[in-house]
Amino acid sequence: MQLKKLAQVLLVVVGVLAIAGCTHTKKNMNPNDGSSYDDPYDRAHASGAGSGANYGDGVGSKHASGKDVYYFDFDRSTVKPADMPAIYAKADYLLSHPKAKIILEGHTDPRGSREYNIGLGERRANAVAEILKSKGVNPNQIRMLSYGAERLAAEGRSEEDYQMDRRALFAHIQG
Repeated sequence: MQLKKLAQVLLVVVGVLAIAGCTHTKKNMNPNDGSSYDDPYDRAHASGAGSGANYGDGVGSKHASGKDVYYFDFDRSTVKPADMPAIYAKADYLLSHPKAKIILEGHTDPRGSREYNIGLGERRANAVAEILKSKGVNPNQIRMLSYGAERLAAEGRSEEDYQMDRRALFAHIQG
């Protein structure tokens, strides 16, 4: 009898924790291309150079020209050659604006464990950051966040939807 009560209590606790873990996120509009992005300060895993700095508070935000989203192949964190010119343009902007700071977000599709996806999202953001640093950008200008699969670009479960989820993006350029 005692074991049955304990099992019921544990079941209720697990249920409450599962419900408490669910959140609703607000979409913001990217002024560069009209696409939506999420608030980077909600449930993100921060890592990388400059992770303790004040980035992207929305005050005085400026955006460099060029592409802001870079897509990846399944289970990969290698930047595609076609994305290099846009990343180089971001590097040029950051080099010419030494007080500017950026947030790079890494995202994955929903397949895989939470821990694996957080790590893969971090590797994707880091891949873009490494290109910026190789062009001379100060690491203190870069902050990386990995959302893993917490912020999907597409809610569906098709391969096309998954492709939209596998990305790194410049969430903010401030300076």
